[in-house]
Amino acid sequence: MSVGALFENNPMLKFIFPLMAGIAFSYMTAASGMWLTLLLFAFSFVLACVAMRDNAPRWLFGVAVTLSMFLLGMLAEQGDRRKMAMQWSGQKGRFEAVLLEVPHLGERSAKVRAHVTRIGRDSLLGARREGTVNIYFANSYDAEALRIGHRIYFEGKVAAPKNSGNPAEFDARLHAYVNGVTGTVYLPIDGWRVLGTEKHTLRMKALMLREHIFQYFSDMDIGQTGLAVLAALTLGERSELTRGMRDYFATAGAGHLLALSGLHLGMFYMIFTFLLPVRKSRRWLVVVRELIVVAFLWCFALMAGLSPSIVRAALLFTLMSLARCMQRDNSSLNSLALVALIMLAIYPRWLFDVGFQLSFSAVAAILLLQRPILRLLRADDAGRVYHYFAGVVAVSLAAQVGTSPFVWYYFGTFPLYFLITNIVVVPIAFVIMLLAVVAVAVMPVAALSSCVACMLGVVLDTLNGFLQYVASAPYASLELPYMGLGWLLLFSGLFYFLVAAVVCRRKIAASVALALCVAAYVCYVLTDKEDASRYMLFYNNKEFPAVHAVCSKEKNYIVSSYPEWELSMQYVVEPYCRRQGLNTPQIITNDYSDEKIAFSGYMLNFAQRRVALLDDDCWLDETVVRPVDCVYIVRGFLGDIKELLLRYPSRYVVMDATLYANSRKRIARECSQLGVRCIDLTQGAVKMLCDKTGVRFVSMSDR
Repeated sequence: MSVGALFENNPMLKFIFPLMAGIAFSYMTAASGMWLTLLLFAFSFVLACVAMRDNAPRWLFGVAVTLSMFLLGMLAEQGDRRKMAMQWSGQKGRFEAVLLEVPHLGERSAKVRAHVTRIGRDSLLGARREGTVNIYFANSYDAEALRIGHRIYFEGKVAAPKNSGNPAEFDARLHAYVNGVTGTVYLPIDGWRVLGTEKHTLRMKALMLREHIFQYFSDMDIGQTGLAVLAALTLGERSELTRGMRDYFATAGAGHLLALSGLHLGMFYMIFTFLLPVRKSRRWLVVVRELIVVAFLWCFALMAGLSPSIVRAALLFTLMSLARCMQRDNSSLNSLALVALIMLAIYPRWLFDVGFQLSFSAVAAILLLQRPILRLLRADDAGRVYHYFAGVVAVSLAAQVGTSPFVWYYFGTFPLYFLITNIVVVPIAFVIMLLAVVAVAVMPVAALSSCVACMLGVVLDTLNGFLQYVASAPYASLELPYMGLGWLLLFSGLFYFLVAAVVCRRKIAASVALALCVAAYVCYVLTDKEDASRYMLFYNNKEFPAVHAVCSKEKNYIVSSYPEWELSMQYVVEPYCRRQGLNTPQIITNDYSDEKIAFSGYMLNFAQRRVALLDDDCWLDETVVRPVDCVYIVRGFLGDIKELLLRYPSRYVVMDATLYANSRKRIARECSQLGVRCIDLTQGAVKMLCDKTGVRFVSMSDR
């Protein structure tokens, strides 16, 4: 199929692409000027008027429509951004909150999303007075007893979501923006009290039903691992999943099973269509059946929290059911574009949601590439068994092609055994979801419920055992090098061009695309000059202070005076190590020395640079003046900066994020009086370059 025929048969594609481009342009450039909006509107209006003339070329009207949709995307994003732009004052005040979900218990706190309203006036004019906020309760029995709809009172400071500023960290600010979260607040054990219970909305009732079903699954004898997988597959509840489970699912190529999407709704659609058989000749019964199935799918979407991927799938199946009721053919790709148009017109920020991007790219690739791949596999004239396996291979390959640029950018890994995994796990997942539906249906009958639970336990153990075996196989996952957004967009465009040329059997175009891919890769290798100098990284970590000393990709160290620092590895250091291709760091918490680094007491020597790591008042006993390149002050430090710099002369003082706010203010004030540069890690991580040009600090918060 040619590009022209593709757009001709799916006219909604002409609207969705410029709309997405307008949203992305407005977000990335923070465009909000009225002059630009008016200019684009006037230009598109003039083009549309000219295109209405009888002798006007057809392409002129297309340009006018494209510009109009681009403008609509810009306006939608600007309006959504203005709605989310109003910030909380960050000042202490009195608030009331209604819990919108069940608290998710963590190691130290319980996180819950709530609608928060400020009581009384705020001293800062124009500050936000209400909105959706992530509340973190200190772990306690009272926090565990909280439920959906509870109305609580608390006093505290609601602050806007922000990132820590560490390199390669999870973008918490963007995640909050996409999900409509406007602030965060931490409440100690005695910092809140329950006032009562609000009237439950439809969404609250759906979430309460999910909690009831989850509790029923918890009472089954299927083990903690089986419960975590079952809850993720059927309810979208992923709080029980451990990091290890997420890792082996992703390594084996089955990570998509843990995120509710069209695959899961498609299975439920098939199950309920099978349980409600109706002859096509009885049209009114078909309509009733489709209404029942669609109602169930939307109830399920409500229970799953209405994530972008699940909303996309529910809307798509709704359109498909509507077409079936009207006995009309429906283009799936056109419906997909219409669903995306509806979603982005309401919530433009969903365009930047990872689930939205993966979901739509996977489905679009399946719709475009599945049939050509089946033709290449010659599955049309084969038997049923081969046709099934060929179909699974075609769907898996197409989805992997569609999502590969996003997977590369966000995760940096590629599962090599994804074909084998999907051939096995997709039917197993279907059996699990079928048994889950049966288990809920026979919930009142204890004997049947116990029998179904036994079968569920066996199937879940089989699934987990298979995935662990695949994940532990040699070369199960390929680590991909990190690329900037510009390079990734270039390679993605060339990659899609190459795939399209191969599918359409255009040999010349495929050769050109392959040559361009090779040329782009050569340019990337030549321009990607790795920083050969050794350096030290200071992270914004409020738990345990540390210095990350990097010699090369093969050798790097974590130096800390806290033996418990290893607990922060997976959240603070591992993302950066994966992005840069660094080996696992060697952790140093006591006196240590080798040919590259030396750490004794509170003095660190690395790459001919010296750092004094101070967390107490022992330095006051020092009588010898010891010049250093940097003084690193952490919680526990006692003394004043003037006296410190007499013993440890330095031009730089780094304040760790573990310091209390009053201590940071005092140290910053004293450094300013002495003319010493003070670096506050609460503003983001910094890199200390250790090259021949001297000591230089580079901010890492924007990398």
